[in-house]
Amino acid sequence: MTSPNEPTEPTREVEAPINQVNVNAGGAAASSPGSLSMARRVVTLAFSVLVVLIAVRFVLLALGANAGNAWVDFIYSVSEPFVDLFRGVFSLDHMSPVGRSVIDVAAIVAMVGYGLLAILINAILRLGDREQAGA
Repeated sequence: MTSPNEPTEPTREVEAPINQVNVNAGGAAASSPGSLSMARRVVTLAFSVLVVLIAVRFVLLALGANAGNAWVDFIYSVSEPFVDLFRGVFSLDHMSPVGRSVIDVAAIVAMVGYGLLAILINAILRLGDREQAGA
């Protein structure tokens, strides 16, 4: 223990190293995503929005939604070009079980097709990340 009259050592502020890596709460180094990582995020977002749009179309058709409604018509008109690419893949494009409800088989095939396409594009972009990591 020091007495109140004894001189104390001056305190120095320690400077942080210049090349210090920021560490987040999880203990992992924080860095900005690379261009290929950002491209994968954009591809995932775009295909996710597309698949959700087609899924909403599928549900609206299955429930027999009123095509005269502006919102329903918007969903149908925006999603139609994407679903139309998959029409004719099977001999059965749609089924009408009861009343106005329609099971759009082409929409189901389109959701699967676009999902697989997104996986393929992301896998190709991951190949570029592996090449950069090995360099």
